[in-house]
Amino acid sequence: MLKTLRYTLPCLLLAGCADAPEKYRDIKHLELPPVLPIENPHPQPAIAADDLTGSKSGGKSMLAGLVDFKDDGQKPQLTLMTRLDRAWEMVETALTLSDIDIVDKNRNDNKIQVRYDPDTGGKTKSLLNRLFLDNDFPEAEYTISLTDAISGVKVNAALGKPDDFAANEDGSAALIRLLHDTIDKKIINRDEKAKPEE
Repeated sequence: MLKTLRYTLPCLLLAGCADAPEKYRDIKHLELPPVLPIENPHPQPAIAADDLTGSKSGGKSMLAGLVDFKDDGQKPQLTLMTRLDRAWEMVETALTLSDIDIVDKNRNDNKIQVRYDPDTGGKTKSLLNRLFLDNDFPEAEYTISLTDAISGVKVNAALGKPDDFAANEDGSAALIRLLHDTIDKKIINRDEKAKPEE
């Protein structure tokens, strides 16, 4: 008897739950969540299957589309098509890889202050270099600013104290070119020789 009760009672409970009123089965009266648009401030082009293998792009990284660089010979324009925080990290890493001294960082204003000599490409000048080699640009403090725009994060450089230098002593264009070169070659499209063999 106990055995029969043990199996019959759960079956009766299941049968009683199966006959639930229709109001619990009807979900038409429930509110649907709103449909939110997905906004991407910096849309990326679709990546083709050939680009993933590198056959079409000539061995370049699939991240190569993150950098847009235009240089008219006067004022180069560097745009990083990524989020502001990732662009900040890329610029900071490029400065470190280029041996450029970072004097101050202000994350709230998205500005980095550096000490840079365009004649040496960021490396510290030795005494012999200062005395005998060309010295077209003096070592100076530059302010690198990152601005979030529709096309991406724009990276600009300007002299920290422009009144102390002549117009032809401004090396901000050389600094932007160096940043582009470092981001392109050492961060995004790393040299194939540096990669370990598989």
